Amino acid sequence: MKGSITLIGIGDDGCLSLTSRAINAVAQTELLAGATRHLQFFPQFCGETLEFITGLNEYLVKVIDAAKDKDICVLASGDPLFFGIGKRLLAMIAESGADISVDVITAPSSVQLACAKALVAADDIKTISLHCRPILGLVTRLQQGDSFALLTDNTNHPVLIAQHLQYYGETQWRLIVCEHLSGTKERVREFSVDELANWDVDEIEPLNVLLLQRQNQVYWGGLALHSSDDTYQTLTPLHGLITKANIRAVAVAQLSLRPNSIMWDIGSGSGSIAIEAAKQAWNGQVFALECNPACFDVIEHNWRHHHVDNLTLIKTKAPQGLAQLPTPDAVFVGGSRGQIEAIVTEVMNRLPIGAKLILSAVTLDSVSQFYQLCTHRQYQHQIILLQSSVSITVAHYQRYQAENPIHLFVITK
Repeated sequence: MKGSITLIGIGDDGCLSLTSRAINAVAQTELLAGATRHLQFFPQFCGETLEFITGLNEYLVKVIDAAKDKDICVLASGDPLFFGIGKRLLAMIAESGADISVDVITAPSSVQLACAKALVAADDIKTISLHCRPILGLVTRLQQGDSFALLTDNTNHPVLIAQHLQYYGETQWRLIVCEHLSGTKERVREFSVDELANWDVDEIEPLNVLLLQRQNQVYWGGLALHSSDDTYQTLTPLHGLITKANIRAVAVAQLSLRPNSIMWDIGSGSGSIAIEAAKQAWNGQVFALECNPACFDVIEHNWRHHHVDNLTLIKTKAPQGLAQLPTPDAVFVGGSRGQIEAIVTEVMNRLPIGAKLILSAVTLDSVSQFYQLCTHRQYQHQIILLQSSVSITVAHYQRYQAENPIHLFVITK
């Protein structure tokens, strides 16, 4: 016998907004599955029930097993295929090889309902789910648009989100908290970032959607992807410990980063390479490795100033700490503290085929060492010599001031 699943979207108003098709499916089903609050909307149902009180995978395994020889209904919030259980359920059915037909009856998603209640156009809104996901990286993703809907959970609740925005200077957003949409406890309230950051968590219902609309908040705090050197705090007595802007733009471009790339910046100094890489890999992760304690506060200041929250500082001397990091798509080495061979060995073992490793050499000794390393190990590499001059004023005249030449060893695995 072939079974079937009818996946029914349901709102916080329960049966009131269900279509007759959905009501008939529930009335005729052999088993009704759903979360406790969903099942409570059907006290008149006398058949077998399956309550969602376990982990998601365990629950869906039970649903699939039940549907192998029965026609069942599964209740889910809103649109089950919009950040709901539908995608995972369909994948698990395909993985199991079970002969189960699936029909989906949707309801308006929580984001559709929130936009309607707040009178916000839904055609250009971007949705970000923070449900069981890290909040780090939220700020960089907010640089990609002007209108967002955030799906929250008990950890990443609206107050914590506002505090996170406040920490990175993202304070000019219009925030709209929409609670228990379409239900008897429905409430829609507007806040500034500072107001919500200081709000009592207990005064916001856990079932909510948070809308964000850009007001006077400029992208990246008004700083470009490739910013000038004076936008970075540096250690002046140590000549800045910063890769200069002209060199930085070329180096980051050579890394061939994508929005979801994972990048390591080893010997990060002021963090300028890591920060501009993080702006390009706005949906990925960047790890800045630095062992000089004097640099730690500088890097943190710079990443906050540039509104980059997908960057993590690793306070260690490479290659220590590399084994614990996720596999990179690109690596830049600006300083090695005498550990270049061990660093390169670890990096090349981890990089996927086609990924880039860039070694930055300032001294002739480093140039010679890197060249011997690349040729001895037969790495596919290209050497780029970069030298730029910047105009400066001398009396009533302009002249060029040469910056230190830099060799970039671009290694492709």
